[in-house]
Amino acid sequence: MLVILFAVIAAAVALTVAHHDHEHQHPSGDGGPEPPPPPPPSNSSPIRVALLDNFPDPCLWYNKGIYYAFATNNAAGILAQPKNYTIYDYGTSNVQIATSSDFVKWELLNSSHDPLPVTGTWSTQGLTKTEPHIPKGNVWAPGLIQRPSDNKFVMYYAADKADPQNDTIAASVPKADGRHPPPHCVGAAVSQGLDPAGPYEPLNETLACPVDQGGAIDPAGFQDADGTLYVVYKVDGNNIGHGGLCGNTKEPIVPTPIMLQKLLSDGTTPTGDAIQLLDRDSSDGPLIEAPDLVRSKEGIYFLFFSSGCTRSPTYDVKYATATKVEGPYVRAKSPLLQTGDYGLLAPGSVGVHDDGSGGWAFAFHARVSVQGMGRIRAMFTSKIVFIGHEAVLVRDNSTDAS
Repeated sequence: MLVILFAVIAAAVALTVAHHDHEHQHPSGDGGPEPPPPPPPSNSSPIRVALLDNFPDPCLWYNKGIYYAFATNNAAGILAQPKNYTIYDYGTSNVQIATSSDFVKWELLNSSHDPLPVTGTWSTQGLTKTEPHIPKGNVWAPGLIQRPSDNKFVMYYAADKADPQNDTIAASVPKADGRHPPPHCVGAAVSQGLDPAGPYEPLNETLACPVDQGGAIDPAGFQDADGTLYVVYKVDGNNIGHGGLCGNTKEPIVPTPIMLQKLLSDGTTPTGDAIQLLDRDSSDGPLIEAPDLVRSKEGIYFLFFSSGCTRSPTYDVKYATATKVEGPYVRAKSPLLQTGDYGLLAPGSVGVHDDGSGGWAFAFHARVSVQGMGRIRAMFTSKIVFIGHEAVLVRDNSTDAS
């Protein structure tokens, strides 16, 4: 199965490069595409191609025999878009959804299945006037949690913050240097029923909205062993950076910390102040982002994140571990995934969830070039095991016959 999938990519897909919608609007100076090594024709690779569609920032869930993947709006962050790109049906989904019964064959659902048909009134409303008609809310990186209080699901998402005077005009970033996109903020929505596919009803107040620091993006829910609920997110500091790669490699460098916010049992109400878990260092380039937090059966907290810039091959997947949810977190010695591994280019933005069989499912995006679409972020999957403070990607041999 893997050989066939990689052969398809090698023959019809040229792997290339990119971030959430920052690719379109960050200051100039970001790296261009570079050809990656070809994928190895090996059945031993732990990586599988899941969706050759623009499906960025995947979040995973497993419920009653079905795997769910949720993702950023499918018009987000496409590079080298062809002039006839309208042949690809972008639809009007705020959040994309795909499902699978075996974690191998995935079905991408159309816009009628949008889990989040409406975003909170705090976000920019409506559709763009030009085709394709894309939601102005520009939703990125949904995250999910199931709250124990009533078993309903809470979806976290990031969207453009509306101008307080006119919700059709995006807010501006205070004191931004150069051209930057409008700041995003983090909001929440609650499922109407007990189906992780939704639909979800949005709250009309933000969960995190540090506009003066560049905004907040990439929320992910987490439930600790004692039932306490949290959301982790990134302060989008490079959105007010001073230029360079992803807007933040020219001095002075702006912080891009990953934050942990404790929540009440409703999963939507913050309690106490958010605390910083990690920030970028010199090895990370312009930023760290896309956090996802899980706790191993041994009680070790694994904080996954990406660093570098997806506009260049520097984008990667890293992780840090701790024995307490609030840290301190110690970084692993080397990235979990980086350009060149398994023929990937700019892998990042992972989602991790239990697989319903005592293991852990793992998804991420990486850059590919697809005719008629441009350079998109396709979804790839694997399984992952935790050994002490180490995370290891493994092949799911139980599905080899699929």
